[in-house]
Amino acid sequence: MRSLSSLLGIASAELQVIERGTFSMTELPNKQLRILNWNIAKINHSQYWQQEFSIIQRQQPHLCFFQEARLSWPEARTFSSGQDEPKRTSADFGWHFAPNLIYHRQKYAAGVLTASVTPALTSVALHSQHQEPFLQTRKLFLVTQYPIAQQRQTLWTINVHGINFVRSHMFQSQLHQIEQAITQHSGPIILAGDFNTWRPKRMQMLQSIIQRLGLKPVNFSSNCQNNLKRFLFSDPLDHIFYRGLSLRPHSAKVLNQLTSSDHKPMVAEFNIISE
Repeated sequence: MRSLSSLLGIASAELQVIERGTFSMTELPNKQLRILNWNIAKINHSQYWQQEFSIIQRQQPHLCFFQEARLSWPEARTFSSGQDEPKRTSADFGWHFAPNLIYHRQKYAAGVLTASVTPALTSVALHSQHQEPFLQTRKLFLVTQYPIAQQRQTLWTINVHGINFVRSHMFQSQLHQIEQAITQHSGPIILAGDFNTWRPKRMQMLQSIIQRLGLKPVNFSSNCQNNLKRFLFSDPLDHIFYRGLSLRPHSAKVLNQLTSSDHKPMVAEFNIISE
């Protein structure tokens, strides 16, 4: 009997990171480092999403962490559209993309994508050890390393899409992968993504690892916090954590006015703590 994924023309992808685009800077700034975190629900091919992203671009983010990004396949030429003529996210951005799903019939791939103004020194994608049910696919996280202006240390970013619809020990296994990756770096870190923390036990597991790693959460005002994606009365699914940086006052916001995805964009601004 054929699997559901094969019937739907969907295949699991565990490929190397794809880099494309034009980067406008050689180093990230050590002050006023602006970031975006957003699960975009595979709708970045739509004109509506592109219009909303153009609003975010006015804030001139340096790093954008996208989950469920969609790229045309097999060419993987463009982030903004899977069907139209190739376009870049912006004249300022290049990007690193790690797919975990390929939709052969629709000719696109989906996964996590980190867009940046600066090319990464290194990048690696790590897939979960366990598979999600139904489609038998693995979730993943993307680690990228960037140079920082006037700093010897580098910034590591970890863009996460948490495994879903599995038992707690399988979710914890992916968290341990993240922990092992982060412990290799003593410098500044941004950990962001959709962690799928819709059960209290999942949130407790995540908080335990965050505490062990010495990371801090980006806290939002109560109004912003209430606009984050949840399941009923669960904890938010999306989070940003950091270390070796200072969060600029009043910079953490949830952009509730943007509606193209069922997740709301999260923005924050940091200064690098000098060595």
